[in-house]
Amino acid sequence: MIRLSEEQHDWGFASGRVSVLEGRLVSTEFFQALVAIDQSDDLLHRLQETQMREYLAPGATWEDWSAITDTYFCDHVASLRKDCPEPTVSDLFSLSNDYINLKRALLNLGSYPMACGAFTEGLLASVAAGNLGALPREVREPLTQFGGGFAADPNTRLALDIVLDGAYLRQALALGGKLGVPLIQSWLGEMTLARAVVALWRAARGGVNLRLYQQHFLPVAEHNAVLNELITSGEPHNWGPIIPGEIGDLWEEAQQLDEDEQIMRFGVLMYNRLTVIARRGRLQTMGPERVFGYLWGLLVEIYNLKLIINGRLNGIDSDLLRRRLREAYV
Repeated sequence: MIRLSEEQHDWGFASGRVSVLEGRLVSTEFFQALVAIDQSDDLLHRLQETQMREYLAPGATWEDWSAITDTYFCDHVASLRKDCPEPTVSDLFSLSNDYINLKRALLNLGSYPMACGAFTEGLLASVAAGNLGALPREVREPLTQFGGGFAADPNTRLALDIVLDGAYLRQALALGGKLGVPLIQSWLGEMTLARAVVALWRAARGGVNLRLYQQHFLPVAEHNAVLNELITSGEPHNWGPIIPGEIGDLWEEAQQLDEDEQIMRFGVLMYNRLTVIARRGRLQTMGPERVFGYLWGLLVEIYNLKLIINGRLNGIDSDLLRRRLREAYV
């Protein structure tokens, strides 16, 4: 059993606020019912039962849906950041947006659509001008070794994507180390291994030379030996004995499906596993675990809402959507 940290009274206000916000999250049963709805007007009616109702402005179209949900999540992250005694938990949940913006800066695309991140527009503008010095070490060092010319050709762009994927995982682990909270560190350890396995798995399926991952993706902290062995072991069907612990068990479970379903199913299983770990944070009265767990639960909710709404509007079969739903936090 992963122990909780000692109660930290400076987290009391944020934790108390989260205890209220948790009651507004919706259940897995709600998502299952939402998948069955065909009519867009009925979907909109059911969304009034969620926190999203505050963001469904008159005149907004379904084409705006992804932007609306992104704004909704970012506003929650930014608001909770103000209530926390330090920003690291919030930074963990804005990190993916930071890396979307960072890639745009490196490619000098000129605009940064993802809000709520710790990478300021000033920092991104500096990166776009060729100055990497203010970036965190976990991404600055591999980018410096990589060199410039990120937009030169498709192969360079692929390598850049691999660099940023590895740096994201290293920085997430570094943020967890800064917090020093066992529950969050354990969660991050499993998340980074699972996401690294998926990255290598997708690359292998796509015919990418996995040696590029040795060159541009590694190291990933304590997972380095495992990931090196996966890279050198050949086809993914050989990976079962290599992947340790619960993540290895989930990988084996996904192998029981048809090949085109395996990666998707592994993703659902691993995210459900992360939710089980994060839920333990609800036992913490005052501490970063409580805020972390809620933000993870909110992120799962956003994912499910995007999946269902976009899926139903695009005519995707409801049974397929159900198989891709992630287990709710509450």
